[in-house]
Amino acid sequence: MRFISCHDGKLQSLATAGLKASPDRAFVTGLAAWDAIAPQRMFARGAVHELLFDAGAGEPRFVAAVMARGAAESKDEGGRMKDETEDSSFSSFILHPSSLNSPVVWSDPRGEVYPPALAALGFDLTKTFLLRTTHDEDEAWAVAECLRCRGGGAVIAAPPPSRRMSRIEARRLQLAAEHGGSVGILLRQTGRGDNVYAAATRWKVSPYRGERTVQRWTIQLLHGHGGQVGNTVILEWRRETNSVHTVEKLADRSAAETTAAERRATA
Repeated sequence: MRFISCHDGKLQSLATAGLKASPDRAFVTGLAAWDAIAPQRMFARGAVHELLFDAGAGEPRFVAAVMARGAAESKDEGGRMKDETEDSSFSSFILHPSSLNSPVVWSDPRGEVYPPALAALGFDLTKTFLLRTTHDEDEAWAVAECLRCRGGGAVIAAPPPSRRMSRIEARRLQLAAEHGGSVGILLRQTGRGDNVYAAATRWKVSPYRGERTVQRWTIQLLHGHGGQVGNTVILEWRRETNSVHTVEKLADRSAAETTAAERRATA
């Protein structure tokens, strides 16, 4: 049996749509709660994945970095990330320097990416390249060429919201990723034109209430054949321990504190 879908007016099989994910053509983030809602519990290589965000929320660069880290991370003989455990409930890791076996290219035309911050997130700077162009057209061409390169692990780019992505450009990026076998991660602002895409998965990322040393984001699967579309997880980064966690939902702290106070009062 073959899965057939219709996208942009064309019939596509699971393979031709660039959505086929098998252990040798896929990767995981190492965060079980996030991986669990992705198609087949993994992310396809040779494909584009999109992170959408609202205007004013800021580009979800941290989330993109976590995904890129998984795409470029070394695997053991069993196909797992070196940080990943056998326990399916494992949903956290420490952001220590990782063993990246594939380069990561980050398109940074405005010079906003800070390399020491990437190093703190576990990136090997000897295999991390910043792509800086002077024109939007040059950036679109360069990103496609980086995706086409067979030696790449992940390519991150944030198309400017002022330039609407055409169906031709979206398809060009998808074909480039398929040719190179790399992973494209696009950070796209929601609004006019965001309905044009050629991506294996699309995620809505939004900031979530945090604490003094804890930052959180919600990540919802919007598109992904075979995935748990509509489901949301919370990504949490603790700066004190430089650790990342994912959970399905946070405990109601106010309710827990009220229950504890009631127990003390009746003791």
